[in-house]
Amino acid sequence: MKNTLSAIAVALTLSSGAAYAQNDPATMDVGLSMLELATARQFTLLGIDVDPMTLNLNQLATIKAVLGSSDYNVSDKASQVKAIIANN
Repeated sequence: MKNTLSAIAVALTLSSGAAYAQNDPATMDVGLSMLELATARQFTLLGIDVDPMTLNLNQLATIKAVLGSSDYNVSDKASQVKAIIANN
């Protein structure tokens, strides 16, 4: 019973922190900047000459999913990313 109560307390603490972060503009800006920087590094590795700051959040999230996927090789990832960028 003690372990269950402790687990519930930890879960509530973590979820309230996540809810706060979702509503804090400064935290969201930092997260977006980190996503843009990570995407820029990947673009450099793939030879893609596009500024990630010109992309919308949906494009960045989709690109992150493609880049993090093991379903594509490097050439396929570059092609997928270019298609996402073209469909703005």
